[in-house]
Amino acid sequence: MKIVSLAILFFLHPVHVSLTGIEYDSMNQIYSVFVKVWSDDLDADIRLWNRASERVITDEKEIYIKYLADRILIIEDGKRLKMILLKSETDGLEHRFNLEARGSRAVKKVTVINRIMTRLYEDQANMLLFSFNGIEEGYRFTSADTLKNYQVK
Repeated sequence: MKIVSLAILFFLHPVHVSLTGIEYDSMNQIYSVFVKVWSDDLDADIRLWNRASERVITDEKEIYIKYLADRILIIEDGKRLKMILLKSETDGLEHRFNLEARGSRAVKKVTVINRIMTRLYEDQANMLLFSFNGIEEGYRFTSADTLKNYQVK
């Protein structure tokens, strides 16, 4: 019976993962960003983030954009881009966000930082799908590895 109980606990261990897609539209110089996270993990990390920053924010949309702008950064040639939240939705199990950031025309290096839930879980994995003018690459961020540079020119 103990072995069965341990096996059940092993298989019920939660997976700590998020998915982020970043696609650059060179005609309009816009980064389209899609983020998908588990709702319970997101809520726990937002509570931790709120306490750490001593913020008192009650508007849900404002909380999401401030949290996401703090945890996911797009940096062009050393300049951090401002993201705006276009859409957020949840089905109770997961949250999905659509954001965008305005880029510039002549870019040599794009840096992506993804720190979603890295303070919350040591085994956190943040998967990235990055697309920029023909460059398409997947990357796995971890709690210890939160930064990825792309040479785009």
